[in-house]
Amino acid sequence: MSAVPAGLATDKQPPMTVPLRYFLVGFAFLLAGGGVGLAGAFDVAPGFARLAHVHLLLAGWVCLTIMGAMTQFVPVWSNTALHSRRLANAALALVAVGVGGLAAAFLATSIHWIHGFGGILVAGIWVFAYNLARTLATLDRLDATEAHFAFALACFVVLAALGFLLAFDFSTQILPFAGISRPEVVGAHATLAVFGAILGTVFGALYQLATMFTQTEIHGRERHLVHVEYGYPVGVVALATGRLLGAATLATAGGLLMAVGALAFAVLLARKLHEGRVERTPMLSRYAVVAVALAAWAPLAANAWLSDPLARTSLFGPPTAVHLLFVGVVGFVVMGSLYHVVPFIVWVHRYSDRLGFEQVPMIDDLYSDRLAAADGALVAFGTVTLLLARAGVLPDGVVVAGGVLLAAGLVVFTANLVGVVYRHGRVLPERFRTHTENAD
Repeated sequence: MSAVPAGLATDKQPPMTVPLRYFLVGFAFLLAGGGVGLAGAFDVAPGFARLAHVHLLLAGWVCLTIMGAMTQFVPVWSNTALHSRRLANAALALVAVGVGGLAAAFLATSIHWIHGFGGILVAGIWVFAYNLARTLATLDRLDATEAHFAFALACFVVLAALGFLLAFDFSTQILPFAGISRPEVVGAHATLAVFGAILGTVFGALYQLATMFTQTEIHGRERHLVHVEYGYPVGVVALATGRLLGAATLATAGGLLMAVGALAFAVLLARKLHEGRVERTPMLSRYAVVAVALAAWAPLAANAWLSDPLARTSLFGPPTAVHLLFVGVVGFVVMGSLYHVVPFIVWVHRYSDRLGFEQVPMIDDLYSDRLAAADGALVAFGTVTLLLARAGVLPDGVVVAGGVLLAAGLVVFTANLVGVVYRHGRVLPERFRTHTENAD
């Protein structure tokens, strides 16, 4: 079982309640997004259900998780103090209200409320980006993780502005006056959101986490892979700009640069996992899925973007591989990271001061191994089923079964980690805290 890694400045981190609130609110959006997606699979979801589904999962679950993790671990990794805890709490409140209200407005097709709540969401994202940018600005130089985080923060700022333009355009068509079309703005917004803010953060975090928890280092020829991956952010900017301007050549060049960088990172991640001689945990097992999924997705995306990088159908690569990207890469890396981050936060604040004075559990003892194995299997089988159905290997009717398996896996995953907070955390209301301590 894993212990607390050495060399982390845990005295620099904000109080446990700050990042943990992000994660818990994110779990709520995860379940809500899964519910809307399942309703869509049964064709009973109202309004703009697809937009609600995407924003609940990406802006709600994934981005809130990223925001919480960066708020917690930038101070820890970089040995610096968070710029402002108040801004961190304000960003959470604004983003939570913005995402929840935006999703409800999409489902109700309430045009004016779409840009109303969209404005609140933008404000929350900008407050978060400002807070973390001020935190990173205290550093003399940025390592690979911090540089990727800085790039992701810049993407957050721009994608939020583009998203507000799209929301406002629902009620007042302003984009034609700017000489750009809605599909062009959608393409740039989605590119910066998924490949810039989300995958940029993912790659940066895994530079730290994959080496730390496999007890390995990047050495020798692996540094060439790092240099190739450094072209990935340039590719994101080129693809987003090409899509915004309708420049197919620029978009194709950016897409290919991204695909090559993503493939290089997948190989690097796989090598670190192979070299590691540590006990396999739910985190490392899910990172192995990420390496395979990313290596499979990259050439498929490159082929789609060579054909037509501006087409709506190739927004995230080929349509048949969308779940490979969003679940196989993004979903599994977030789930894997949370299987360490949430227990780590709880352990540090609940048990670290008892270490050496009494017997305390290890970090990985706080959650259920059986539930972790169950949710991993359910999400994996659900994803494979959806991929095969989208590829035409399985009948279309199987899509619903794949969606049910995936939703069930997410519910089990959420229950497992929320259970860690309930049983071991000290951030609960007093009436629950007493109950939990008696249960221990």
